[in-house]
Amino acid sequence: MKYEIVPINKLLPLEKVFPTHLKNLEEMIDNDGFILKAIIADKKYGVILDGSHRYVYFLKNGYKTVPVYWIDYESDDVRVGTHLRHRFLIDDSTGISKKECIQRALSNNLFLPRTTRHFFTFRKVDISLPLDQLEKGDPIDVSDLVYDVNISDEIAHNEKYIKEIDEEVEVIVQYLSEVSQTKEYLLKQIEFMNKSRKVAFFPGKFHPPHIGHIQTILNILPFYKKLIIGVSEHVPEDNVITDPQNILCALKDFFVYFKNIEVCKIDGILTDKKDIKDLPNFDVLLSGNPDVLMWAKKMGLNSDYVQRSEGILFSGCEIRSLVGDNGKK
Repeated sequence: MKYEIVPINKLLPLEKVFPTHLKNLEEMIDNDGFILKAIIADKKYGVILDGSHRYVYFLKNGYKTVPVYWIDYESDDVRVGTHLRHRFLIDDSTGISKKECIQRALSNNLFLPRTTRHFFTFRKVDISLPLDQLEKGDPIDVSDLVYDVNISDEIAHNEKYIKEIDEEVEVIVQYLSEVSQTKEYLLKQIEFMNKSRKVAFFPGKFHPPHIGHIQTILNILPFYKKLIIGVSEHVPEDNVITDPQNILCALKDFFVYFKNIEVCKIDGILTDKKDIKDLPNFDVLLSGNPDVLMWAKKMGLNSDYVQRSEGILFSGCEIRSLVGDNGKK
């Protein structure tokens, strides 16, 4: 957004200004030798929406031209309120309207200092305009634009304004928390959607297959395009109750109607393999076994930790122990 240098008589004040604030601003501008911010005004009537103290400074010091951002005050992009929270809480009663602002300016029935809060869809960036680029004439008496108030009242007003800022910050913090939660949700959705395009490989002994295994597989399944269950030939040395071929058949029978589940045999011991040539094609290996995850890392495979299956009523170890002991009897 570009500012223009325009005749100051095209502008109409909306509010009076504080005397001490004006004095301090005047010293700062004179010491710097340039103006940092342009005045913001309605392009139809020239009503000043932001920069009342700067406007009075220019008048008092005889400047005939000033930097101005012209805006369309009738646009819905520009709003007005009486409190900084109205920047966000637009459903709240703001206690003021654009129509009243225009009428006040046109009739020279000015508001008290800092009555209005105008909100724009752009940032008020520094312009750093040297004062010597502005046309200057004779100083003007601005006493009718300065509010008759003592310094204690000005301090009290500043403290009130600071409280408004604190309240606005609190609203911003709440908003940031809300959008952060939305961001986390969307990132999770992206993660799920990315997973849904991948093929996962879930190796294990499954000795014997139990409900805990089934539950884990069904929990994993929705996040992947396909799940390949790999049944290892390696079985426990103690309490052997079945063989890998029976386990393979049992899992194939159970998941026969799941089109995105494949059950295959893993020749030998997975973690002893020097390469993955005889394994099916997959994008990510899933396991709750630290040794398997360490092997996958060594092989340069993508892998994710999956909570190890807990048996329902009985774990795999308990089943093997019970069946093995009964077998010995």
